Amino acid sequence: MKVQALFAAALLSLAAAGADAACTRPAGEAPAIPNGAKADEQSMKEAHDTLQAYVVQLEDYKTCLKGMYDNPPAGTSEEQKLAWLAQGDAAVDAANYLANQFSYALKAFKEKTTPSQPAPAAK
Repeated sequence: MKVQALFAAALLSLAAAGADAACTRPAGEAPAIPNGAKADEQSMKEAHDTLQAYVVQLEDYKTCLKGMYDNPPAGTSEEQKLAWLAQGDAAVDAANYLANQFSYALKAFKEKTTPSQPAPAAK
């Protein structure tokens, strides 16, 4: 899971390059996704809540960058405007990546905690 967190952090680092000070990307590393096969219910819930808050911050960052693109300061180059769009897209990609990783962890958690159903008897 650390590799995934590093990947998400790298995406966010790329997203921040050249971003205007008016738009602030989430600080720090992306939330850690627990190993669903080993995690308890409390750690899964905490990870979910932390991830949701982080995704909202990424979405706010993208919205801010889109606003900068739509209403740029005078003299803003087309290259800078396109960079803002790319940074916003990278933030969304990071959010999607983290959400997918959590989905895999949740699936593993549910497989661990849900008792298996016996196969129906053949008639």
